[in-house]
Amino acid sequence: MRNQRGFSLLEVLVAFAILAMSLGVLYQAFGGSLRNLSVAGEYTSAMIIAESKLAEVADQVPLRPGSEQGEENGFRWKVDVLHYEELEDPPRSFKPYRLHVEVSWGQGRRYVLDTLRLSDK
Repeated sequence: MRNQRGFSLLEVLVAFAILAMSLGVLYQAFGGSLRNLSVAGEYTSAMIIAESKLAEVADQVPLRPGSEQGEENGFRWKVDVLHYEELEDPPRSFKPYRLHVEVSWGQGRRYVLDTLRLSDK
């Protein structure tokens, strides 16, 4: 009997199969991370647009009920200013308003901000 050196063909094939499965798992994990990073960036952009629209409306003196909408960088936004009548004892010199901002994009993704503001009557 002679001493054998090296790997048999079967051992090499098993090693390649394990390597291929490992690379497939790593590829899926990396691809999922890139998708999540893209979605996080979209939500961040939507949040910035919503906060800027909310700040624009909140700076109006006095606030007036109504609705406004538009599009910016592929994001659709809508701002609603509504009378807020749910307070039991509203302040006498100020009127409460509900500000509702909704930013939507893609296939059903949306970001919503709601707040209350007081304005002169």
